[in-house]
Amino acid sequence: MAEASSTPPHRSRRALKVLLGWLVGVALLVLLLRQVHWPDVHGMAQAMPWWGWALAALLWSGSFVCRAARMREEWRWKRAVGWSVAMRLVLLHNAAVLLLPMRSGELGYPWLVKRVFGGNWHESLRSLMWLRIQDAVVLGALACLLWPGLPLWWRALCLLGLAGVFFTPQRFWRWLLTRRHPLVNRLRPWMHRRASAGGWWWSLGNWCLKIAVVMALLHTLTPAALELAWAGALRGALGGELAALIPVQGPAGLGTYEAAVWSVSGVAREHAGLLAATALLVHGFCLLVSLGLALVWGLLGRWPAQAVAQSRVHPSSMP
Repeated sequence: MAEASSTPPHRSRRALKVLLGWLVGVALLVLLLRQVHWPDVHGMAQAMPWWGWALAALLWSGSFVCRAARMREEWRWKRAVGWSVAMRLVLLHNAAVLLLPMRSGELGYPWLVKRVFGGNWHESLRSLMWLRIQDAVVLGALACLLWPGLPLWWRALCLLGLAGVFFTPQRFWRWLLTRRHPLVNRLRPWMHRRASAGGWWWSLGNWCLKIAVVMALLHTLTPAALELAWAGALRGALGGELAALIPVQGPAGLGTYEAAVWSVSGVAREHAGLLAATALLVHGFCLLVSLGLALVWGLLGRWPAQAVAQSRVHPSSMP
């Protein structure tokens, strides 16, 4: 008698998390959309001059230039590629993350890296984890530095931490990786080939551009009746970007992003619908620019000749 097949527990939990993320995101989005007065959205979009939208799109696109530069820095030990190729990789990977649930689009990163740089599966996963840790550290530090109302000693502590990461000489990191210690042995596969601070600087540039664009749009588009000051717009921008790091969220972060913007902006609850409309307009604009760039680069760009994955360590990667 054949035994009934059962789904492994870890797959069931993963499927439950995916479903939960979509349900939470969709529920938040529906709740916010019910409070949105759509003529207000149309009026806010028309109030912004065309050159304002163009400038915001240009600056938002600049964040992808920073990401492409970081990608070249991350994999330069493996293969040198042009800016156009790096931009295509970054844009297509970002589009997959936005369009697929629970950030499952991250799984496209190993395939893209193998296609462009010839990296194997283990190298790609380490790189992806490193980039996400880098983003979380930089964004968290920026939130500590810029969040209105935080005590000065907390800002100073974050600034010292960032300075330690950005300005520690490469020679020190290379020396550290040669030590024989259990902790260093665990860190060595992650830190190997990453002694340069270039990736950290490009990550900082990326997040500064994104936060500046969202903050400016929130402050400019929010109706005057809400009296959203620059401090509130900054909190909203930081809150929305921090919410994007949460694994449980709906498609493209819709719902969770807008809820985070409203919850930290300081706007009264009776005006939640109006601010939700503003946040939805800003979020939709950023998604449109991101996916539009991915579409253009995906159709017009070209991959280089197929890179061959190498299991041996490149000589230039030695500390």
